[in-house]
Amino acid sequence: MINTLQYITRILLLLVNFAGLAVYFYTIYYAFSNVGLFAAFFSAGLPGISSVYWMYSITMETGDLTNNYNLACVTVGITYALALLLMIILGGKEQAAGEEDEK
Repeated sequence: MINTLQYITRILLLLVNFAGLAVYFYTIYYAFSNVGLFAAFFSAGLPGISSVYWMYSITMETGDLTNNYNLACVTVGITYALALLLMIILGGKEQAAGEEDEK
């Protein structure tokens, strides 16, 4: 049986996936608008590497480490890691409960 915390974790993971998709599309848009089609192509093909590159590029361009793009990328990364950690912890408890029911 799935408890409330597992529902919250699944909803959190769904929201983080949509936020990550939005950051991904914005990365492609930013690469296309600043450099061109070639950069947008590579940003689409290598999303993790391109996000780190554009975080660095935008930071050097603006001189602000806490710009909106950096905050969005870090927030998505931390929230995704938290949701995965909760899934691992709760998944282990669910498996242990299932094994106890079989005995």
